[in-house]
Amino acid sequence: MPYRLPSLNALRAFEVVARRGSVSAAAAELFVTPGAVSRQIKSLEEDLGAVLVVRDGRGVRLTEIGERLCIGLEAAFTRIADTVEQTRQRQIRGTLRIFVVPQFAAAWLIPRLDRFVRLAPEIDIVVVDKLLHINTSALNADVIIDWGHFGDSPDFFAEKLLDEEIFPVCAPQICLAGSLAGATLLHCTGSPHSWGWPDWATFLASAGLDGIDTTQRGARFAMGLILCAVREGKGVALSNTSVAHDDLVAGRLVRPIAECMTTDCGYWLLTPRTKRGRSAVIAFRSWLVDEVAACFGDGCPPPPPPPRFCTASTPATGNHHAPPEP
Repeated sequence: MPYRLPSLNALRAFEVVARRGSVSAAAAELFVTPGAVSRQIKSLEEDLGAVLVVRDGRGVRLTEIGERLCIGLEAAFTRIADTVEQTRQRQIRGTLRIFVVPQFAAAWLIPRLDRFVRLAPEIDIVVVDKLLHINTSALNADVIIDWGHFGDSPDFFAEKLLDEEIFPVCAPQICLAGSLAGATLLHCTGSPHSWGWPDWATFLASAGLDGIDTTQRGARFAMGLILCAVREGKGVALSNTSVAHDDLVAGRLVRPIAECMTTDCGYWLLTPRTKRGRSAVIAFRSWLVDEVAACFGDGCPPPPPPPRFCTASTPATGNHHAPPEP
């Protein structure tokens, strides 16, 4: 049920008088005249039907009832001030909701996200798997990183992050001697039709590679899991410039053949027009563009030369690059 409270201005005036011990000092803190403070105290006493303050020389002294009221009001106003400050800080910090496809997030974005956090520690980041929110309005996101081919729309600004190539990758211990003949080909499932992600037959035809059986019994993996299987040496899979980059540079994966497939698709940054002016969005977009330029300025690491001879006990190591500096 609602409570009938005295004037909050009167309660505040009393709390300051009690804390400062003087009407004039309270007036200075509240930026009003001493007469205004005295009138607020008198109004509060009339409302409560009790004397709260008595004059004591040049200052004031609280009555027993005034002491009890003062203790409760100090705690109440402290709590109000803390709540307001927390609300203000949340507004200043802001939250950035990033909808991103999981393979790009896991392979490229998340390993670098600490650098953005150091640049903008006031921003709270929420990373959302876009593929798990197909039926959620994309306008709930502050930014979206998605694979495909996009253009500006009434709802979004679209910005392509980089040009991509698609190529096979495998673990360095798999010895293929520069050919996919006899390799276990892993198959990707679950990519949206709009991605235009190639199957092995499409890739091999584009690369001009004939005579390779694409029906070999390689396992099928969801897009977000297939590179985990490749790193474990389960076979060869198709990947792309950005997603494979760190694994290639660190030597966890290699490109067994030089052939690749160009594509009009790629990863794009999509920004809702209603969010474009937010400071958190501006900061993230600037960081992301700079990070992509720094990472891919020289393109994707080239495939290592195939080994001349390889057995199960002698893994092909190739020419691996040192990991990038953080």
